[in-house]
Amino acid sequence: MSDAPSLAAVLQPAVEAAESALEQPLGRLAPERRTQARRVFAASPFVRDWCLRHPEQIEAMLGGDLPPLDHGGEREAFDAALRRYRNQAMVRIAWQELAGLVSPEQTVTELSALAELSLQRAVAFHWERMRERHGEARLRDGGVAGFAVVALGKLGGRELNFSSDVDVIFAYAGAGQSDGPKPLDNEQYFVRLGQRVVASLQDRTPDGFVFRVDLRLRPFGEKSPIAHPLPALEDYYAAHGRGWERYAWVKARAVAGDLELGRQLIRTLQPFVYRRYLDYGAIAALREMKQQIDEQVRARGHEQDIKLGWGGIREVEFIVQVFQLMRGGAEPGLRSASIMQALEAIDSRELYPAERIAELREAYWFLRRLENCWQAQRDQQSHVMPNDEEPRQALACALGFDGWDALDSQLQLQRARVHAQFAELFAQPDEREPDPQWLSWWQGQGGSPPASQVAEQMEALRQRADKRLGAGEQHERLGELLFLLSAQFEDEAGAERVLAVLDNLVGRGNYIELLADSAVARRALVNLCGQSAWLAQEIRQYPMVLSELLDPTRLYAPLQRDMLREQLQANLAGLPVEDIEARMDVLRRVRHVAMLRIAAADVSAALPIMRVSDRLSELAEEIVGAALGEARRQMLQRYPELPELAFAVIGYGKLGGLELGYTSDLDLVFVYDAEQTDLPLDPAVFYTRLVKHLIHFLATPTGAGTAYEIDTRLRPSGRSGLLVTSLQGLERYQREQAWTWEHQALIRARPVAGSERVGEAFNRLREEILGRPRDLATLRGEVDDMREKMRGELGPRNGDFQPKQSPGGIVDIEFLVQFAVLAHCARHPQIARFTDVIRICEELGRAGLVSAEDAQALAEAYRELRSLVHQHFLSGEAAPRDFDSAAVQALISRLQARLSG
Repeated sequence: MSDAPSLAAVLQPAVEAAESALEQPLGRLAPERRTQARRVFAASPFVRDWCLRHPEQIEAMLGGDLPPLDHGGEREAFDAALRRYRNQAMVRIAWQELAGLVSPEQTVTELSALAELSLQRAVAFHWERMRERHGEARLRDGGVAGFAVVALGKLGGRELNFSSDVDVIFAYAGAGQSDGPKPLDNEQYFVRLGQRVVASLQDRTPDGFVFRVDLRLRPFGEKSPIAHPLPALEDYYAAHGRGWERYAWVKARAVAGDLELGRQLIRTLQPFVYRRYLDYGAIAALREMKQQIDEQVRARGHEQDIKLGWGGIREVEFIVQVFQLMRGGAEPGLRSASIMQALEAIDSRELYPAERIAELREAYWFLRRLENCWQAQRDQQSHVMPNDEEPRQALACALGFDGWDALDSQLQLQRARVHAQFAELFAQPDEREPDPQWLSWWQGQGGSPPASQVAEQMEALRQRADKRLGAGEQHERLGELLFLLSAQFEDEAGAERVLAVLDNLVGRGNYIELLADSAVARRALVNLCGQSAWLAQEIRQYPMVLSELLDPTRLYAPLQRDMLREQLQANLAGLPVEDIEARMDVLRRVRHVAMLRIAAADVSAALPIMRVSDRLSELAEEIVGAALGEARRQMLQRYPELPELAFAVIGYGKLGGLELGYTSDLDLVFVYDAEQTDLPLDPAVFYTRLVKHLIHFLATPTGAGTAYEIDTRLRPSGRSGLLVTSLQGLERYQREQAWTWEHQALIRARPVAGSERVGEAFNRLREEILGRPRDLATLRGEVDDMREKMRGELGPRNGDFQPKQSPGGIVDIEFLVQFAVLAHCARHPQIARFTDVIRICEELGRAGLVSAEDAQALAEAYRELRSLVHQHFLSGEAAPRDFDSAAVQALISRLQARLSG
């Protein structure tokens, strides 16, 4: 600030008195520092009083020269040095915050670093004293027993406020005894160590205190020892861990002592914190916790509590944590102790609207800065806004507002924004209760379900629920859900599909909770099941995708390719390399969710058929690319010094032609450079092992299904050929041995993953082979023979029109286009530039090989036929009989004659 701020009259006397008393030390400061001092003194009696007590240290404090932590080995000297260090550091942090020199994010980071350093120094000091008196604590096998401090809450997230307690858990490696002259068993040893660490931090002395230490989050709270061995902690959380303890451990971080021991504990407890399935019960559990907090706030008359009150910091944290707890088991990228990192992960995955995330960030940091400035006034812990004029005006000064009214207006705006989001996300579920007739039927006491068109299926579901669940809360919730859904049934087919989904959810309470709590999800389920038999089956088979129904803005907006890649990378990065099944499940979950969103956009007509295939092809490429990365990681486990791979995955068929369907296999050929000399094995052996890992990652069934079925029969020599093919061998085969149908297949081939260099070499080979001059009569005979053979094996048997194999259908158009490319690419190489039928048709028209009108008509017929196949697949309805296949057949015959001339 270039000018001294104007201060409210109530603040003037204290500021002027301090400026007068500190005239000399302030006079030695730069002008901008003296201007800051006026604002800081007005905003904080704590800083003002410290400066009055230590005028000789003001300059050093502002310069960051903190007192030394040397202590000479005595407990009192150590405690005094630690407090002097803390006080000066706190004054400096407060000065920077109150003067507006730093962001609130920098402030909480510095406060967290100060607490972390204090814990580290206290542990190191007292552990050394314990060793001197009692020796080294050892495990029963003789190994050294480590001691770790794990921070939870704000310190765990590096988000400490100005007057926070530090929430910690003390853990040690296990049972045993120390080896010194006065041995102690390990429990006594580490309890005593923990007690001394706590005392050094929170006991009040003439120098004040360092940090209050809160150990109440440990197992069994204040009834238990303050330090626990790792095995006991693991057993406790497995057998007794409660919901609120899961939320506490979301923000766990090892901060002092044996850091690796602390990290080991956090890793061990990940399955307790993050369920492997999508945990929809988190919404109800957090809602209940917030209701309890609200009751306490009201009982204390603390409605203006900016931490626990409406629209406060805790509501922001709960909004973020519900995504972490609900999805963190399935998406490790969400597992972060930092609220901002978690928000970034939520944003990058498009789990919540970007504009709402921006609102949360703004509100959160406004509230955190207000919290820090309020606590920095007197170095006291409070979150309830003041009623008196002086502290209110001091806060306004600290935050740069003209007065309290302006500050309070902004505060209420930010709280209202947060609370609106919280209320929407944690809204109570539909409380419309089943009528008596329904309840009587559901409880097996007579009556019948109101939806008579599917009464038989509903009765079967009721009996299954009785058998699986018996009487109890899950049975009751399922009945409530069925009642709510049945009111939305519109047709028998859709209702039957919804009931089939529910039948598979019996006993899976988290999914029942999701649907029972969300009217939006119920509407989406009924809608999608009504529109598509395949979608209903996909949801039934993989209920993990149900979470996508919570937000229509996500459901009908397929993931962009870069978002897919980022999501795969982030989720894989959060898992150990050796947990192969979990890493395989990531690929499958991402695929299922992405495919659901594509299909939802498809049935709602938000995507045209060609864009659907593009999206499905892009999805497959990203999954294959991720699987190749995983295969390489597995090879790295055995061969740590691997060079860059000279290897490419070539997509053929529907993948190569960008025409992938929802259940398409992937036709893949694997190509490597046999001249690579820096591999640990012969290239053929090495890349065969790599490909086996790759196929394992893609095609092996897990609890989440398969990623893709892989078909490798288009490799040279088919099933009798090697699984991987050298680039050099592929060149020889294509030039000397390949059949015409294999050159046809090459038209729809393109690199989809792996080395760009090998992929480019493949493209050059493809261009060379397709560009060969050919005898048109011979070529036409070979293509026609292959078409007739295929029609004989796969064509319709009953005479009904079948869009794919009937005359005038998809395959006839594909064979015509392939004939055109092989016949004329030597003189018109541009017609082989693309691998998909539509763009090849366009290129044939541009090259003048067919008229522009015929090229367009052929492409339109192909689109319509693809759409018919697609519609039949999604809806289960037969293809309409009014498609003019004869006209398309005539067009094909005319164009074939022209292209053969």
